[in-house]
Amino acid sequence: MLRRLLVISFAFVIAAGAGMIFLPIAALSDPTTREAGSSLAIAALFSAEPDDVAAAFGYVLWAMGIAGCAAPLAIVALAGEVAGARAYTWYAGATALLAAAAPTILRAARGGGLAEASPAEGRFALLFFLAGALTGTIYWLIAVRGGERTPRFS
Repeated sequence: MLRRLLVISFAFVIAAGAGMIFLPIAALSDPTTREAGSSLAIAALFSAEPDDVAAAFGYVLWAMGIAGCAAPLAIVALAGEVAGARAYTWYAGATALLAAAAPTILRAARGGGLAEASPAEGRFALLFFLAGALTGTIYWLIAVRGGERTPRFS
């Protein structure tokens, strides 16, 4: 039991970390998200103190990592462990779908409607989907597939 808990914790940390590395790199690689991010950074740069800009940038990266990588993976991993799911499609697919829904969920929480989605938000949802698929795959490889040790002699 303790070994399983350690494997699950290790897999979660490695998978969420890989997603948090992938997400900013992928966002900077896409021209639409890079333009949206740079316009937000320029607006923050000219309207705030230099220390506030660094703090705001760190907060945005942290929020993207939590919303796109850690929270969906935690929900799916907990549900999968409780239900005893071992399927790759559960861990990668459900994590990717929850991560892709994060921009819509955040907009709905602020009181915005579904008709107000911008093309940049669709690109961020795609990046979150890819990050969720990556984190779910890494978690599945370490915790689920790597954890299926059957006894040699029954």
